[in-house]
Amino acid sequence: MATDGNTSAATGSGRQGGKELIRHITDKIVNGGDLTLVRELFSEDYVAHKTGLSLPRGPEAFKMAVRQWRDAFPDYRVTIETLFGEGDLIANQFTAEGTHQGSLLGIPPSEKSFKLTGTEVHRVVDGLVVESWLADDLPRILTDVGVLAPGQSNKWT
Repeated sequence: MATDGNTSAATGSGRQGGKELIRHITDKIVNGGDLTLVRELFSEDYVAHKTGLSLPRGPEAFKMAVRQWRDAFPDYRVTIETLFGEGDLIANQFTAEGTHQGSLLGIPPSEKSFKLTGTEVHRVVDGLVVESWLADDLPRILTDVGVLAPGQSNKWT
């Protein structure tokens, strides 16, 4: 899908619209926790690619991922540091942080905080996210919340 980057942000198509869509998702769903918006912004056959994590197809995959982080880290916050697009692909580098106040992968709350950087690439078609590649640093999170001792995280990468 060739775009000139001038497509309306309201439609979520094109580079500019796709970038606005990703900012909206980060602000309202990831940071704000409004999971009711997911069905409006993700395609029915949405696919999430995340190493070591098997998610179903469809919008429910994104809901599950957000719910997991927000349940474990109620103050979970993502800040987009860099956002750019090429064709139907929108990429961002982000900073995420939160305090471990709920169960994470069966690990009881530690009340410790984490902060890390990560990268995402999303494919946006006709105003909907149809595919995402997600890369964060789970070993860093596990180290920061006290599950892994410093230096052990290289066993996870």
